[in-house]
Amino acid sequence: MRKSLAVARVHGVEVRLHPTFVLVFLWVLIDWRRFGFAAGPSVLLFTVGLVALVFACVLVHEFGHVYMARQRGVHVHDVSLSAVGGVARMDQMPENDPRSEVLIALAGPLANLVLATALAPVILAAGVYSGFSHLEHYARTVFHPSLIGLLTTLFYANLLLLVSNLLPAFPMDGGRVFRASLSTILGRQMATRVAVGVGVGLALLLLLFSVFVVQSVVLALIAVFIAVVALAEDRAVRLESSLKRMRVGQFALWDMGGIAPDQPLAYALRGGPRDIVVTSGGRVVGMLWRNRLLAEIGVGVGSRLVRDVMEPDVPALDVDESVYNVQRLMAEQQRWAVPVTENGVYRGIFTGDRFLHIYRQISPDPMQRFRALWEGGPLAWFKI
Repeated sequence: MRKSLAVARVHGVEVRLHPTFVLVFLWVLIDWRRFGFAAGPSVLLFTVGLVALVFACVLVHEFGHVYMARQRGVHVHDVSLSAVGGVARMDQMPENDPRSEVLIALAGPLANLVLATALAPVILAAGVYSGFSHLEHYARTVFHPSLIGLLTTLFYANLLLLVSNLLPAFPMDGGRVFRASLSTILGRQMATRVAVGVGVGLALLLLLFSVFVVQSVVLALIAVFIAVVALAEDRAVRLESSLKRMRVGQFALWDMGGIAPDQPLAYALRGGPRDIVVTSGGRVVGMLWRNRLLAEIGVGVGSRLVRDVMEPDVPALDVDESVYNVQRLMAEQQRWAVPVTENGVYRGIFTGDRFLHIYRQISPDPMQRFRALWEGGPLAWFKI
């Protein structure tokens, strides 16, 4: 998300454009040069305006998710538009609340249904004014560079967004509804496997269709995108399951009791600058952060004590806490390290470096399922 450009803020939610968004209008320009150049710049302006309005409909779709997420108490970070669509980036929903996932997923397609319903009477009125007497007359105006053509195309675009997003395949909204419904019976991890399997199967069919039937590069890229995002979700859920089984006490760096708050600050420099837990009587009372220590070195530590520069009242986590919960806390509070205690007594420190080490060791191989599928048949997909 760092590479995307913030362009607006709507009800406190930042709207960002991914660099690939430019490719959409580049494709429009190339297509116009190939097929519409003779028709003049009016066709180009119509197409650019149409594409912009279609993405406005995509934005409304994403803000449907945003609205419902807020209603269900889920924090939304931002909304990003790219060449392949939009994404509302939000906190993970509670695992035991599939109802929220269903409602949030359905809110996007519902927004497109509202838009299509609002456009329908306007299109009908414009058609009656133009002398249309059959539905075929309306269908012929799709992509026509006129007002009724613009409205009709937007109507069909919203219907397409509605129907395609309700397909029961990940990462579509319908796939999330499918996953949430299955999770009440199979559990979240197995439900994700099934939804991802359907999503990858759909992507494969779309890829074959785009290559052998319509020869469309755009459809082929969309198929690849669907498969990649679906597999990424499967990988994330499998990793989450592994991290929830691990206890932070197994991976914390155990030390000799931290540093006392009344120690000279110079004492903390022994062994080099690093994040150090501050303890008193075996209890955690604060953290001395490496970056703060380096800043103090720059101006001279003098006779200052550890308590003068430490951060007091930092959260400490028990040795039996899961690595998953610890990592979430560190991400939410933007901490690189947290103290680890046992029955309230300080035992060690868990750092971002330790988490990265764990991640590299247990992160699922993205090709593992495909090898299993090739070697063991379709059922092998669900056994890993």
